[in-house]
Amino acid sequence: MSDEVIIRELVGPDQTMTIFPLYSQVSRLSQAVVCQRLSAMLAQSNYRCIAAYIDERMVGASGFWTGTQLWCGKYIEADNVVVDSAVRGQGIGGKMMAWIEAEAERTECAVVRIAMVLAESVRTSSTREMATSTTAC
Repeated sequence: MSDEVIIRELVGPDQTMTIFPLYSQVSRLSQAVVCQRLSAMLAQSNYRCIAAYIDERMVGASGFWTGTQLWCGKYIEADNVVVDSAVRGQGIGGKMMAWIEAEAERTECAVVRIAMVLAESVRTSSTREMATSTTAC
């Protein structure tokens, strides 16, 4: 078994949905809701996703957005960074962020940022509890 971490971009809805088992470690959203939301995000054409692998096992994933805002110009923003609980603390999140930072440089983004949720609204919590079906995408 190798400890080498390989970062690859996931392309299209089918590849992007392969993050679901990993994402479900940190979210109670159903597969159907994740599929619906990822499809809507990908349709906006400014959302992309990467995954970290050790020996072809997905051990991390992160989405990221690109866009332009008046205050900063072109930016890239990491979104939903998840590392498998079995390998946390081994620098995998840092390697994914380094990949995103390199992509920001390659695409001439002026700002790299990561969003943080400090609290969920009552409506979001209720929606999360109701979204429990396991319908495949």
